[in-house]
Amino acid sequence: MKTLSCPPSNRFFRPLSLFRPIILFVSLLSSPTITSQTTDNTTETSSYSWKGWNMYENVSMSTVDIIKKNGYAAEIHHVITEDGYILELHRIPSSRSGQKPTRNHPVFFHHAFLSNSAGWVLSGANTSLSMQLADAGYDVWLANSRGNTYSRKHVSLNYKQKSYWNFSLHEIGTYDLPAAFDYILMTTNASQLHYIGYSMGTTVFFIMASTRPEYQSKIRSQISLAPVAYFTHLRSPIRYVAPYARMMNIAYQRLTNGMVLPQTRMKKIFASTVCAGKMMQKLICQRGFIFFICGSDPKYFNTKLIPLIMGHFPSGTSSMVPEHFAQIKLKDAFGRYDYGPVTNMEKYNSTEPPKYDLTSIQVPITLMYGKNDLVADIQDVMKLKSQLPRLIDAVMIDNPYFNHLDFMWSTEVNERVNDPIKETLRKTDDMDWEYSGPNIPQSKDIFNVSGNVSDGYIGSSGNVNISGSGNFNISDSENLNISDSGNVNISGSGHFNISDGENLNISDSGNGNISGSGHFNISDCGNVNISDSGHFNISDGEHLSISDSAGDVGGSGNVSGSGGSIGNVSDSVVPSDLDYFAKNLGKIIADAMPKPMDHEGDAADFERERILQETLLADSIEFVRSVQKKYGSKMVWQESSTRATNDRNLRIKQVVTSPNDAV
Repeated sequence: MKTLSCPPSNRFFRPLSLFRPIILFVSLLSSPTITSQTTDNTTETSSYSWKGWNMYENVSMSTVDIIKKNGYAAEIHHVITEDGYILELHRIPSSRSGQKPTRNHPVFFHHAFLSNSAGWVLSGANTSLSMQLADAGYDVWLANSRGNTYSRKHVSLNYKQKSYWNFSLHEIGTYDLPAAFDYILMTTNASQLHYIGYSMGTTVFFIMASTRPEYQSKIRSQISLAPVAYFTHLRSPIRYVAPYARMMNIAYQRLTNGMVLPQTRMKKIFASTVCAGKMMQKLICQRGFIFFICGSDPKYFNTKLIPLIMGHFPSGTSSMVPEHFAQIKLKDAFGRYDYGPVTNMEKYNSTEPPKYDLTSIQVPITLMYGKNDLVADIQDVMKLKSQLPRLIDAVMIDNPYFNHLDFMWSTEVNERVNDPIKETLRKTDDMDWEYSGPNIPQSKDIFNVSGNVSDGYIGSSGNVNISGSGNFNISDSENLNISDSGNVNISGSGHFNISDGENLNISDSGNGNISGSGHFNISDCGNVNISDSGHFNISDGEHLSISDSAGDVGGSGNVSGSGGSIGNVSDSVVPSDLDYFAKNLGKIIADAMPKPMDHEGDAADFERERILQETLLADSIEFVRSVQKKYGSKMVWQESSTRATNDRNLRIKQVVTSPNDAV
């Protein structure tokens, strides 16, 4: 049996060990009595009050210990997966008063990346969703994925062996979840269960549901907190690590046989000292780690829980898991683990890994997402939402500060997260409940939407009529009529008539008639008629008629790349579409950015948004220049950070000169 080999790094780390007493000493000096928020529950308050080194005992408590310390019964169960991993499940079998479950279906919780079951209980009974559901009569089960602190056993392998750590997100979804479902349903004698996933807990569910469709019927409902399936718009600094994930995986394979960031005694001491000190906690644990990665929220995040959070996180996993996440980001596709062309051919019969089919998931799903979540960005959640055919609801938390961790540990978690979840479960747990469609328009019925609607979505629709609309994303539509619209994105459409639209993007369309429009992009179209239009870009159109237009249709006045007959363009002025982009870039970016918030923390938030604007601006300038250089546009321009007196947004100063004069 191959044992875990440690790198010869003692020489390197020995000097650092000299500073350890200093760090601990400073931490203790700055470590006052730390007490969780005052509550009506004296048991919870006393269980999370500590002083100095006594905190180490609290940080070192197991999930079961925390549950029992809050006055609940707790059970440990073990499940064996098809590939031999032994998982540990934690159960809250009754309420705090000892009442047995009265609800029809048990509730299964799955944790986030590098976390474990403790995350669902460490905040105590007054804000822990799992404990609240136990009090509400549900049979509560907490998962621990393979490789974390509680699930590090195997029927034939030792966790020190390299072969033990040969798993990615795919194995967690296809093996761990089905094994847990079967065991829970057999133990409780129930036919279905509710699934609540957080971050990675949502990812592995989507993998399970799309690859093991026979288990979809065993899920009564699914609730996704900070759902993760795409990382196209990932804003967290971890995006900069993604290109190096393969290299890091190889390094971990060499150094630790593939084990990443397991829990250690030293980390618990760090959590109970450095993260407990007022000054050190704010500087290192809060700003330097939690807020830096997940989004800043000093106003609503319960920072007093940081020592406990850091004491149970990270909990260990395989180096293939973060690499799998990185592949999703780099490929911009929710697919299986990429082993490389040779191994892919052996496993998948293809040089590229197959994608997961989210449209095949028939489980009723509720999505909950936050505005300030740097990991599960709103745009990526919208992309996920558009592919889920049985969506119950998509709830954006109405708090501009709500970040990736607030779903678990916000001071407003009861109001923003727990109470809505309890209401959803109350409805779906009823034996007579049947899925009847989403709370937002997303069925194959005929829709008539009028008035001012923001962030609306219609998918898989038959006949749609929208008037007086704001922003809409419409996919897979057959017949569509939109008038007086603001921003519209349509894909996979059949026949549509759009008038007086401002910004429009249409792809894979059949027959369309567009009049009075502002700016739009049309690709892969069948028959399209456009009149009185502003600026547009059209590619791969079959039959196209444009009149009285000012736009770019291949740079020559005629449509290029058309599958059938050449399009007809009359009475047109054809300035460069790129030039239009350059002239309006400032407004485009300004309109896309959130406006500053008028409450405490306004200055810091506005400064953060300003920096993000300037970053986007710099990237866009670089892009425009590269395209101009390639295609020889005469428009070159320079940026200016000067602000208008009554406008906080950045403006662009453009100059017309030769490309050689560009800065």
